[in-house]
Amino acid sequence: MAIRRVLLDEGLLLELLFGRPLPMGQGDRLWDLFVRGQVQGYVTDVALGQVGRYALRSGGLGSGSLQPGSLQPDSQSLAETTLERLCALFNCCPIDPAIMHTARSSQLGLPFALQAAMASHLGLDGIVSHRPLDYVTGTGADEVLVYTPGHLLADCAPGYLSARRSGLETQYQDDALVEQRAWLGRLEHIKVCCGQDRPTATVRLQTPLGYTYQETASGVGPVDAALKALNLAVNRFIPVADVQMVHYRCLATTADSPVSAVVLLERQMALFPGRGLHTDVIMASIDAYLDALGYLIFCDRL
Repeated sequence: MAIRRVLLDEGLLLELLFGRPLPMGQGDRLWDLFVRGQVQGYVTDVALGQVGRYALRSGGLGSGSLQPGSLQPDSQSLAETTLERLCALFNCCPIDPAIMHTARSSQLGLPFALQAAMASHLGLDGIVSHRPLDYVTGTGADEVLVYTPGHLLADCAPGYLSARRSGLETQYQDDALVEQRAWLGRLEHIKVCCGQDRPTATVRLQTPLGYTYQETASGVGPVDAALKALNLAVNRFIPVADVQMVHYRCLATTADSPVSAVVLLERQMALFPGRGLHTDVIMASIDAYLDALGYLIFCDRL
């Protein structure tokens, strides 16, 4: 189900307005989602109070469209303008005594418990934050769905990411580095076993230098097991342990038609899409995953 209504985390709001811009242009695109109404944004009055204090300290936002980083000299009027424009863009949610009571009984830290309680009270799809672990209790109690900016963009703007990737590849199309798959070597063997236990996959890769690495992993399904084993094998010669898959989609028009797989990987809040096409769903997924990893390495080497 598409993400339609989210609470913007206090920390992310401050980071967008007063901190360093997010990588891969995510900050600008995130604002576009709210400005264009593709996603309804909510903020607490506590978060707005924090913004007001920072605006007074460092200056308000400029008179153009609301974008992060366009700060002007400090003044009371500019700080007030900042808050007025945020209130016009987002739904402001006051923290009432009932929300405060719920937050104080939570196992989360109070700032995060207030936001989690508000998102739950309003029935929102979740919270968007660049620090999702702040909303984890370890017990599962009082937790809400938390999306990173990458999650939100993956759900709402896959076309934007594909266009960004195509533009980058076109810019460097004469460079030898555009042969992405060569950096990841060759897939020599894959075996997936399914039964009453969790599916297990074994993957063997040959690197460009001729070394061979084999890894085995279990997953919640055959595709998940295969991609986990693949990631372990690649990590033996290219550091990808911090890469997360934040989006996966697999489509086939008929039962016997080729399968189209799309994955979106995230590293340090930067997004890397990949595509794969094969008659087998696992091989299509592997092709898409390798395509995204190749694109990630391509960007690292620019």
